[in-house]
Amino acid sequence: MTAGKNPRSFKKKGAKKKTGHAFAKKEWYNVLVPGFDKRCITLTPCNKSAGLINAADNLRGRVFSTSLADCNNASEQASFRKLRFEVNEIKGFDCYTNFYGMDITRDKSQSMMKKWHTTIEAFTQAKTTDGYILRTFCIAFTKKTTKQVKATCFAKASHQKLIRKKMKEIMQSTIQKSSLKDLVKVLIKEEIGAQIQKECSKIFPLEDNCMIRKVKILKKPKFDLTKLMELYKDKPELEKTAATKNKLAE
Repeated sequence: MTAGKNPRSFKKKGAKKKTGHAFAKKEWYNVLVPGFDKRCITLTPCNKSAGLINAADNLRGRVFSTSLADCNNASEQASFRKLRFEVNEIKGFDCYTNFYGMDITRDKSQSMMKKWHTTIEAFTQAKTTDGYILRTFCIAFTKKTTKQVKATCFAKASHQKLIRKKMKEIMQSTIQKSSLKDLVKVLIKEEIGAQIQKECSKIFPLEDNCMIRKVKILKKPKFDLTKLMELYKDKPELEKTAATKNKLAE
């Protein structure tokens, strides 16, 4: 008798193994970020440790992208700004991350573009005081002067060259005198963009939406766990307000 004819004495062809749910073998970890109102921004799944495979090895180096509005309470208007964080250390079910980059959404970048205006962009790279090499990209737009009759407000090539030079100087000086922790606070507050708009408007009038549109980390110093954990010493604003309310209630 050939195989497959008698089900009692032969196994069925193409019998599939019973597979459990994919997430039955996974665990959920908290993703923590330093220096914002919210400490835990999201959860991430990872396969459980089994044999020689450790869950921490799979999580380390994982990059998360989130909106600034999800990190801070009063940043709904800046929801177009995207922040990236990289996992550097895992303790228990907590993933400790550090700043990895910044960008803006595509719809925001496209909404700023206008016809009859000049778009001026510049980029530079510099080293922070704690050894991070960053590349920053800045964008600005020309604007019409008051009581202007002419429809266009194009800037000359010589003016654009001077504005780009000034942009690079301001970005480099700000990065070189700041640590990464302080620089993130400056970037969120849009202080560099406001300074560039103020200084470069002396050369040619610029719109108020001048900003740092992108930040890349090109090179990082050697990983130091103590420096990473120092970033998490300060309690987030939500925990501070909750603690003060509890004290007042007592």
